[in-house]
This record gives sequence, C-alpha cells and structure tokens, in this order.
Amino acid sequence: MKRQLPSQTLEEQFLSPSTRKAPLSESIRLAAQLMLQKAVELEVTEFLGRDHYQRSGDGVLQGYRNGYEDKQVQTAEGPLHLKMPQVRDTIKAFDSVWLRALVRRSDKLAALIPQLYVKGLSTRDIEAALTDTLEVEGVSKSTVSTLCGQLKKDFEQWQNRDPTEHRILYLFCDGIYLRLRPEDQKAVAVLCAYGIREDGKKVLLHLAVGDKESTVCWKSFFQDLKQRGLAEPLLAIIDGNSGLRKAVRDCFPGSWVQRCQVHRMRNILCKLPEKARPGLKKLIQKAFTAQTHKAGLERAQAVVAMYEQEYPEAMKCLAIDLEEVLTTLRFPESHRKRIRTTNLLERLFGEGRRRSKVVPRFMSERSGLSLLFAVLVDASAGWHGVEITPASAQQLVALRPQPSAKTLSRLAA
Repeated sequence: MKRQLPSQTLEEQFLSPSTRKAPLSESIRLAAQLMLQKAVELEVTEFLGRDHYQRSGDGVLQGYRNGYEDKQVQTAEGPLHLKMPQVRDTIKAFDSVWLRALVRRSDKLAALIPQLYVKGLSTRDIEAALTDTLEVEGVSKSTVSTLCGQLKKDFEQWQNRDPTEHRILYLFCDGIYLRLRPEDQKAVAVLCAYGIREDGKKVLLHLAVGDKESTVCWKSFFQDLKQRGLAEPLLAIIDGNSGLRKAVRDCFPGSWVQRCQVHRMRNILCKLPEKARPGLKKLIQKAFTAQTHKAGLERAQAVVAMYEQEYPEAMKCLAIDLEEVLTTLRFPESHRKRIRTTNLLERLFGEGRRRSKVVPRFMSERSGLSLLFAVLVDASAGWHGVEITPASAQQLVALRPQPSAKTLSRLAA
C-alpha cells in the first residue's frame, strides 16, 4: 500500500470542516502551506525524472527519495511547516527554487531586526512586533540580541577600515556624552568626525571614546585616522572646545579652521539683554554671510567698535578668533552654507540619544559604540554634500599650500 504524501495529508486538513470554520487568516496560511508542499514535491519528481514509487525512468539525474525533513519558513501569512523531500545517490544535490526564494525572504527578515533596533525599538518591542503584527513565531529576545550582535561586527570592520580612499576637503568634528559602560557613574565623551570628500560627497569617518573632549583625547583620535592613511583636510570645522582646537593645530597644521558660527552666535546672544538680541543678531549675521572674508571682517569689527562700551562681554566674545569664525568666506560661495557650522553632527547626536534610550544601560563599551555607529549611519543616509564645479575646484586648490598639477586635474575632473 502506498504511503500518503505530505501534500495529500495537508489537502485533507485544508478541506476539513474545522478549517472551513477557522479564521480567514488561518485558512490562507494553510492554503499557502499546501501549495508550497505540492510545489516542492513536484520539483523532486522533475529532478529525479520519475514519480513516487516509480522504479525506473529515463531521467538523466538518477537517484532515490529518502524520506522527509521538517522545515519551517516564514511568510507574510505566518510560519509554514513543510516536509521537505530528501534525495540520495544523485549526481548533484537537490535545491528547491521555491525554498531558496523563501530563505532569501527569511534572510531579509533577519536583516530587518537590527534595523528595527537601530530605529529605536527595544528587543522586547521587536519580539512583540514580529509575533503580534507579522505573526512570525519563534523569535525570542535572545534571537533578536544575537541578530543585533551583527552591529558589533559591522562596527569593528568599519572602525578598522582603510580611510585612504576618502580624500577629505572638509572635516567636521564634535563629541557626544553617553554612559557607555555598566560601571560609568557619569557620561563619557564619544568623539566623532565626518567629512566632505573631494567629489563633494559626505562620509562618516570615525567614532571613538575619550573620557572627555581634551587635547589628549582628540589628538589620539586624529592620530588613529592619520596612521590608517587619512590625509590632511583642507578645512576643519569645529566648535569652541579648546582641547579640540589645539589638537587640530597640532595634527593638521596645514589645514584652515572654521569656528562654528552657530555656536559663536549663541554665545554672543546669551551675553546680551533680550531686547538687544534681534537687532544685533541681524548685524552679526550680515558679517557672517558677507561676500568676502575682508568684507565680513570689516563689518564684524565695526559692530564691535559700535557696541563694545554698551555690551563689552558680548563684543569680546564676537572679537575672539574672529578670523577663524569667518574662514568660510574664503571658500566657494556655494559651499559656505554647508561648512559654516557643526550643527549637522549635533542633529545626528540628538538622534543617537533618542534611539539609545531604548537601552537602559549598555552591557559594554563596544555595544554602545556599535549602536551609536549604526544610528549615525542610518540617520546620515540622506546627507547632501556639495557640488564641485571646475570653478570651485580652482578656488579650493588656490587655498591649498603649494598645489600640484595632479591635484588640480583630480579636483577639476
């Protein structure tokens, strides 16, 4: 007596009165399971060149059926439990086209889990979402944690990569404070840098821990990048941190420096009475956005001379390192809006803080950095760079010390 095929058993179950009374979603899942079971059984018949219990055949690929193996695959209709036909003594292994397509979907689902984590869902949220919304069974918190562990591998690979492919025009630097380690009683600095390359595209460059934003920590940060091959940038954009400023001077002595205009404006305005802020802000803004560096310097110095008696602290703040606050005015006009501030990094850090709140406490420094890295990469996906035209390329080369013909042709290409 011939044994009943798994598809025949499923068909009987699908046509039974109990299934007709089941919810529509369950009926759809059983129908999908039945169709897939029949499909893989037909694939094996075609692969062997003969039907079940047929002892001979003219198929090129000879072999034998060898029972079934339980297999569960995830679909939009929920988990499907299959009996995968096994074969032996064949010239090549049997590979189900249907199963391969579904495994690719499962792989995408596995890749989705870390993305949900990066987007701000906790492991418990992800488990609930997969079970309740997508009806994906068997995904526990430990499975989610394991899949999210891929973030650490991605981060380690990124952190040790060779940055020589990125020839940086503009280097932006800033720090964020987070509690990365279980033993941390207070937040530690995570130093970050991104750059705009010679082709105008933005790229996240480096992420590392420093106890604080000191000169020593920032120098170590830059030296790591330099040892791995990062060339000196044309311009470094920084906030008012003195440790960062000294580290930039020591590590990139040939680079121009742009002090963040947004930070400087905040510092000036907080030293002014509220009624004076709107008017002076407009005057200072005109200096910050002048057509030339010389014009901007003259306007700012005129504001200082006009108001230094009335608002000495605010004007002293405006006058400090004024040339560096206006460095952007030496650069192509179309680039100035992008290089006058480090605010983009601050917005990224804000996103990092928001999404890391799903983790009450990181298990290790590596875990915290890995999540922050993934968040920054995800949040920076929509970054816009700058346009490098032949005219702006010429202007940039003129700002470099002793430019070579090779550099000129590369920038103009």
